[in-house]
Amino acid sequence: MGIHTASLEAQRRLKGQMTLCSWDAGWRSTLLRAYDEPVEVQELDTAPTVDQLLVLVTDGTSDIEARYRGAWHRTRYRAGDLGMTAPGEEVRLRWRGDEAHRTLQLHLAADMIAAVASELAGGTAHRLQLPNQLSCDDPVIPDVMQAMERAVEAKLPDLYADSAAHFLVMHVLMHHVRLPALHGAGYEDRRLAAVDAYLRDNLGTQVSLDDLAGVAAMSKFHLLRVFKRRFGEPPFRRLTRLRVEEAKRRLTRGSDSITEIAFACGYENPSHFAAAFRRVVGVSPTRYLRDTR
Repeated sequence: MGIHTASLEAQRRLKGQMTLCSWDAGWRSTLLRAYDEPVEVQELDTAPTVDQLLVLVTDGTSDIEARYRGAWHRTRYRAGDLGMTAPGEEVRLRWRGDEAHRTLQLHLAADMIAAVASELAGGTAHRLQLPNQLSCDDPVIPDVMQAMERAVEAKLPDLYADSAAHFLVMHVLMHHVRLPALHGAGYEDRRLAAVDAYLRDNLGTQVSLDDLAGVAAMSKFHLLRVFKRRFGEPPFRRLTRLRVEEAKRRLTRGSDSITEIAFACGYENPSHFAAAFRRVVGVSPTRYLRDTR
């Protein structure tokens, strides 16, 4: 997944001075840029892209007008205000303020949106109307965008950007798009039950999040969200607890050594096993064994 070339080149039409770009930090899964905007712009036509654009005002104020879909829209921008431009939209802008203002502009990749939308809406994903609003009330998106800005400054890896972008795509689709009802609870429950069975069948092996997402036929991010909602804990905390429960059964039987039990329950060495056991049970395997005899 990655950002479309048109998004990279969209800044050529802008009037502001770019002060930060996530491309310079090596991010390729999403694109975040910061701009110092002029006090006044008489007219500006933005370049349409295939990606979803989120614009956050981080400093300053301005009275802004935007023409899209045949009508003018007006609002007053202050720090914390958010706008969204849908893929394919060309917007005519003009604004005037008492002072210059600053924006963060985040492009969410079209193929990432398509993948998540397909999971949420199935065969109707291509008909979804992505948000196009001059002003939008959302307390979550500004916090995530500003956290991503700090991550760019700290030169955190693209893995961080990919995770944050997936979260935002899921959030935008679920809170700002009218999604059809695709599957009932039974559909999701069956897949989560399959994941839980997979965990129980693989207590002694290394299990990855990719493995679990494949079993569930869900994205990793959607799986984490619905799994915790269903079981009250994320998959790997549940896996740890299942391993410890199996270890308790084996310790009670008394036929295996602690080292053998550690390996059988998926731990590379007894010390890692002992630490996990103590976190869950509250005592060491040796103490548990002594207390149950």
